[in-house]
Amino acid sequence: MRFRTYLFALLILPLQCFAHSLSDSYLELHFDNTAVSGHWQIAVRDLELAIGLDSNADTQVSWGELQAKEQEIQNFANSKLIFQRGDNACTYTFGTIMLSELNAGMFVYLPLSGQCANAGPTTLQYDLLFDIDSSHRGIATVYAEDALHSLLFTPQKRSVTLAQQSASLSNHMKNFVIEGVWHIWIGLDHILFLIALLLPIVLDKKEINTKNYYYRNMFREIFKVITAFTVAHSITLILASLNIVSLPSRLVESLIALSVAISGLNIIVPIFRGRHWQVAFGFGLIHGFGFAGVLSDLALPAAQYFSGLLSFNIGVEIGQLAIVLVLVPFLLLLAALRPIRVATQAFAGVSITVFGAIWVAERYWNLDITRFV
Repeated sequence: MRFRTYLFALLILPLQCFAHSLSDSYLELHFDNTAVSGHWQIAVRDLELAIGLDSNADTQVSWGELQAKEQEIQNFANSKLIFQRGDNACTYTFGTIMLSELNAGMFVYLPLSGQCANAGPTTLQYDLLFDIDSSHRGIATVYAEDALHSLLFTPQKRSVTLAQQSASLSNHMKNFVIEGVWHIWIGLDHILFLIALLLPIVLDKKEINTKNYYYRNMFREIFKVITAFTVAHSITLILASLNIVSLPSRLVESLIALSVAISGLNIIVPIFRGRHWQVAFGFGLIHGFGFAGVLSDLALPAAQYFSGLLSFNIGVEIGQLAIVLVLVPFLLLLAALRPIRVATQAFAGVSITVFGAIWVAERYWNLDITRFV
């Protein structure tokens, strides 16, 4: 019984981590003298988590269920967003809800309009979902008296007072570097792909006893894999973000999951046969489309697009490097202990392959595996 409980937790945990790994909302506001207008896009899955939308408990949220909860959705959103001019709170109302489909999934689109005082600094306070999901981020683009501001709300930064001038380029880039780092850190599929590529290199049981080969060539192979993956996903991130090349998001996410499953299988049966950097480059091209999907959802203003694109990619690389710097020393410790090394390879290979296969089924065939576990 205990074994089955652990197995259940092992299967469910990564699925749940992935299901809420991209909990972002997108807010756009325009302040024009005393008038304020804009819209707020909140993920359907986040609203289901916060207030419950699935009234018939069939794990699907229908348009009818959303309409039935429209007033509750508006009241909930209204309680989580406050903005004011000087000491005077702005008043606003939401219009009729709509649906929008982004790369991250289905979102409720909430148009808003209202009035503010005509003098004083503008302050925004954002509290959506922080009390139930610490991974949530609020991404806001604010136009105020011809000044442009890109804002990132986190559990640690819930309130922002706008400066009179547009936000500095360095502050804007900092926000998107953080978003890039955060995306790679909570993107469990990207992390498992990196682990699956690096683990056979570090724990090479055929060459482990040849220290000269091990230390000389292991780091060279790691460098080649990381460089190939970085170059590849940077290429497609740029091409897709500029709309030069595009692929359906469902296909991209399914192929990313397939890359995880195949790389996990390689830990068990060496199908790559030393061609790790070539595989990293090939699958890295697909992962780049996934990163581009996240970036396109941010709806960057044209004036900040290229700096945001560059900053986001830098953040992805920083996050990736941090993972490697933690992972490789840990694997080196395991490499010296043969029984643990062998068990680690077997466990990691099976687990990563299973997770990848489950994600393929969920993403390509739209199956909810958690219903059958």
